[in-house]
Amino acid sequence: MDRGRAVFQTLLPRPILRRVVALAVVVVWTGLILYPNPVPLVVSFQRSFKPPADAAAVRDIAASLPDDPAAVEAFSEGFLTYQTAWELYGQFWYFPVVSEVVANRAGDCQSEALLTASILSAKGIPYTLRYSLTHAWVDYEGKGLNELEDPALAVASDAGGGWLGGLPQRWPIRETIDQLTAYHWTPMPLERKVLIWLGAMTALALAEGPLLVRCGRAGWRCLRRLWVAPVHSTAKDGHGA
Repeated sequence: MDRGRAVFQTLLPRPILRRVVALAVVVVWTGLILYPNPVPLVVSFQRSFKPPADAAAVRDIAASLPDDPAAVEAFSEGFLTYQTAWELYGQFWYFPVVSEVVANRAGDCQSEALLTASILSAKGIPYTLRYSLTHAWVDYEGKGLNELEDPALAVASDAGGGWLGGLPQRWPIRETIDQLTAYHWTPMPLERKVLIWLGAMTALALAEGPLLVRCGRAGWRCLRRLWVAPVHSTAKDGHGA
């Protein structure tokens, strides 16, 4: 307790340091809430740098489909039931392997893109795997554009030679926020949302504690004036009567 008080007294007169520490607290706390076990996050990052398209895992499926990338993509859309990573894996974000996708017959746009890429690989059809800030998809020769699948939105692309990253040429900010909220925040379990908010409020109190105290005192003085003035006025009126 004494040590914690000493740390707080050290941070109190240093607003910049106090805010940096508060930001670090939010990041660490949120990370622990989202990934109590960090292994899935580490594995997902490793897979994201080299997407695990697996032709061998879908060879039988590929043999049953025509050599038409549009037909392959349509198959993947129909084969998988859309589910977020929260719903399917209990994770904020998770990068599966193809065998998991096929076994679950469910997943998000990332799973669908990975399945499509694997089937195209098995067929020897060239493709480019693209990522925007909110979506993953497979591009191939002759494919048209739509609202979500536009190379101008891509932040990373891989045609088999590794990722080529860069800023998107087009970035619909409002739509991006709405899509990220719908995917990551809305299906999140309620208890984790509550814990994240508690951590954020605690960090805010640490970062802006003196300001919040001053605001609280000012508010209390205003309330007292509003309360005391009518009481005094009523007392005077009664005395005069």
